[in-house]
Amino acid sequence: MAHRWVVRNGLLLLSIPAVLWLVVRTVAAMGAGWSQVGHTVLGLELLWLPVLLLLWWAGHCARAGQVSACLPGIGLGRALSLCFAGSAVANSLPLGGALSYGVSAAMIRSWGFDARAMTSYFTLNQVSTVLLRVGFGAVSLTGFLLDGPGAEIASAPVMISAGAGVVLLVLCGILAAGRVSRRIGERAGAVVAALREDMGKALRRSGLQLVLSGLGYMVLLGVLLDTCLLGLGVHQPFLLVLAVVGIERMITTVPLTPGGAGAAELTIFTCLTAAGVTPTSALAGALLYRFFTFLLEIPVGAAVIVGWRLRHQATPALRAPAGRS
Repeated sequence: MAHRWVVRNGLLLLSIPAVLWLVVRTVAAMGAGWSQVGHTVLGLELLWLPVLLLLWWAGHCARAGQVSACLPGIGLGRALSLCFAGSAVANSLPLGGALSYGVSAAMIRSWGFDARAMTSYFTLNQVSTVLLRVGFGAVSLTGFLLDGPGAEIASAPVMISAGAGVVLLVLCGILAAGRVSRRIGERAGAVVAALREDMGKALRRSGLQLVLSGLGYMVLLGVLLDTCLLGLGVHQPFLLVLAVVGIERMITTVPLTPGGAGAAELTIFTCLTAAGVTPTSALAGALLYRFFTFLLEIPVGAAVIVGWRLRHQATPALRAPAGRS
């Protein structure tokens, strides 16, 4: 078992330089010079920054609405704290996605939620996030291929996204109707029943909020990317830009690198160049967008974690589960 863990995670770590190498090679092959890209980004007028920051904040508020729907009673402020803290860990460390669950769990416990509420939250939030990403991404990919550049986008990112969608659908089918589902039910029937009950209550109470918040977050990401491009002097139809975001979200559903670094930028860059954007402008837009959706979240989330630790350091809630609030 230990040997398999080392091999699996070793391969995952090796994928990081492989993805970054692919990004560099693709950018070079498309003719985008890094110095020109840097000059383009730095040429952004400062008046665009408050607009981009406002859109970034609005997107996180929508994301926090999805969190609060999955964990009733948490409140917007704490939901935002969970979003930023989880992103900071996931974006800055290898295997950060898994490590972020530990940080989120400690924060949730310190606020008085018990293990049952926490399990329901993690399950519902993860399932809804995957379904929204895959569903929105599949629609985006279809629209991009039919109404966008068409065959010109027949590249690695598209093939990866299609493959990821098929794999996820197959896995969902196995879990829903296969032996795995029956074995889980036999061994943990009471736990599964309680979890299903809690998730059902959350969906009946906040199901519409969950869907609208998730879709709203996707749309606001599209507005953010579109505004980044406009600030750089690139004009593209909004629906096409929104489709690019949907494809990027789909591909990074299961990130091989911290925060999907490399894969996200490569997807946006490839899709934009296929849509007719010059390679330099496409890469500059992708990097500016990822500054807000990836890089900026690390220091903000780190500050949230430090502030939470200072407020709750040495409190009993961090050492033992508390009752549900």
